[in-house]
Formats: sequence, C-alpha cells, structure tokens
Amino acid sequence: MEAEKERVARGYSRSASEYDALAGQLYINGIRRLLPRLRVRRGAAVLDVGSGTGINLIEAARWFAPARLLCGIDIAPGMVAVAQEKTNHLGIPAQFTVGDAEALPYPDGLFDLVICNSVFHWFHDRPKAMREMARVLRPGGQVALICASQPSFNEWFHFIDAIMGQVTDGRAKSAVPNLPGAGEIAACASGAGLSINHLQNPTYNDLVHEPDRFVHLMTTVAPQWAADLSREEQSVVEATAAQLMRAGWPQGFPVSWAATEMIATRA
Repeated sequence: MEAEKERVARGYSRSASEYDALAGQLYINGIRRLLPRLRVRRGAAVLDVGSGTGINLIEAARWFAPARLLCGIDIAPGMVAVAQEKTNHLGIPAQFTVGDAEALPYPDGLFDLVICNSVFHWFHDRPKAMREMARVLRPGGQVALICASQPSFNEWFHFIDAIMGQVTDGRAKSAVPNLPGAGEIAACASGAGLSINHLQNPTYNDLVHEPDRFVHLMTTVAPQWAADLSREEQSVVEATAAQLMRAGWPQGFPVSWAATEMIATRA
C-alpha cells in the first residue's frame, strides 16, 4: 500500500511542471460546475484534498472571497511546491501541505467546504479518506467531489500496460488503476455520515485522432505508470503507443470515460 502511494506521488511530482498547461482547464471547468450548487457562503474555510497545482483552491479563493482559511494537501511534493509558488505569486493566503488524505492533519470541524477534484480514485482506502473529509467538516459543511470512475479510459490503461510490459520486459508495475463506480462513491459518503445532495455519473465514448497529444496528456494526468521508469524508457513507451495507435486505429483510438460528480453535506 505505502509503495503504491509513493509511486503515485513520484508520478505526479514528475508531471507537476506541465500539468496546468496540458490539463488545467479541464479541472477548472469541473470545479466551476459544482461551486454554484454549494450552500457554502463567502468567508468559508476551505480544504482541497489532493490539491495538485492549486487550481481548485485558487478558484475557491475567488468564489468565497474573502475566504477565512485556505488549505491544500497533496501526496506529491512536486505538486505542493507548484501550488505554493502559484498562490504566493497571486497573493492568495493559501497553505499547502504534503500529506495523506487517509490521515488529514487538521482538527475536527475546521472547514466549511472540502474539495476533492479528480483524485479520489487514487486513494487506497477510499472509505477512510471519505471519513476523514467528513471529520474535518463542521456540521452543515459540504464535500464537493469529482472522481474518475468506471469505465474511464479502460482501453487506454490496458493498452499502455501491455506496451510498458514489453519495453521493460515485464519489470514495470501495472498501469491499470482500480477505479471506483458511482455506487461505491455514494456508499463511501453515506458510510461517513454524509447526506448526498447531488450525484451524477455520465459516461462518454470518443475517438482519439491525435495520438501524440493524447499520449502526452494521459502521461501527465495519470502518470503512475511511468513513476518507476527512466525518462528514456518513458519516452520509448510514449512513442511506441502513439505509433501503434496510428497504425492500428486509423479511424481513431476508442476511449470511454466517466466522471462521478457529488455534493454531500455533513449532518
């Protein structure tokens, strides 16, 4: 378990410097869909669990200005460094910490809002992480969560897993994550004593027509598969994947994806 957490942390630290340029707008769009649905008022104390490059907390700082407290926590030191530098530059009084969502270093009832955008699917003990998020909420506080869920990118994960195994002679770890379903996410929330106010789980099917761009994007947003590879091995895997996608799927590589969005309130 700890080894897998370290692997995720290494992968995201590696991709932190280019994360915003490639994927930042996707995550901003997600949190902007949820913020208007919240009952949380201006002046809120906000925690971003899995805060990445600080995108969500910056958006929350604008939405709830003047926010009473802005905190972010992420397992990847590289992400925390980027987030702190960004908010310092913008003059936003946010504090970011390297830490684990399953053991949040905050007292009970401190926050009005906990944001968890596109990271819950990486947690090993998801019920425990949800209980921790509920614990640090005041009564009436809310969780705003977006989570990649089944069957998101199953085609891609199995495809890159096979290529990675060939390039490294089977030495590298599996690239296929254990994504939750919407039912599991809802059960975690209910089990943590949260009342669900909003839950949706649309599934989409698409075709990839720009393999190089897609491969680089997926390496950035789901980099755990490359964490144990050298930069040279990673480049070989990426180039091989793009080449095979062009050759094998000239009409476009098929991908499916789903994102569960949830707002839940602590009683």
